[in-house]
Amino acid sequence: MHKKTSFFSLSRNYLYILSAIILIGLFAACEETRIPKPRGYYRIALPELNYKKAENQQYSFDILENSKLVVNPKNQDWYNLEYPYLKGSLLLTYFKNTDIEGLSEDGRKSAFNHSIRADDIIPMPFAIPEHHIYGLVYSIEGDAATPMILMLTDSIDQFLHGTFYFNCPPNSDSLKPMIHFIRQDAQHIIETFRWKKYQNE
Repeated sequence: MHKKTSFFSLSRNYLYILSAIILIGLFAACEETRIPKPRGYYRIALPELNYKKAENQQYSFDILENSKLVVNPKNQDWYNLEYPYLKGSLLLTYFKNTDIEGLSEDGRKSAFNHSIRADDIIPMPFAIPEHHIYGLVYSIEGDAATPMILMLTDSIDQFLHGTFYFNCPPNSDSLKPMIHFIRQDAQHIIETFRWKKYQNE
């Protein structure tokens, strides 16, 4: 014979369950909603635009006062334009009496080798005929190993190739102000660049 459950007993059980659900809902509503903070980056103090002349036997150009042009001990035609405050360097390689077209093609290939990591690669040609200066700057967007490749030539027998590297893993978001600064400085290098071969013209 089954024991009958009273209506009041059932109502009391439902009341307990309902009360528990309400309490859980209140605790959930009162719990503080935590929103993750956006990732931030350190503010980088960029130097003032004060320049000095840097030169070697083949060419000269203006560099920032806080930068320095250092010869590579392995080869007298290799120079590093060092930016200590940016923790980066523009590696310069000079070629004399060589195949200008071949080096230009090598430079193009070296730029587009970064297409796997780059968002975009923008070639920007320039020419200053009165000083025998012609070339390209490849602006490389995204998290590629380099943000910029620079090539200059006199179109006859001299060629200069430059690649900029930061001494840290590439991150275009955190390095964006410095990349913009470096590209501006490259423009100044081009404008003040002179081949020693033509300095008496």
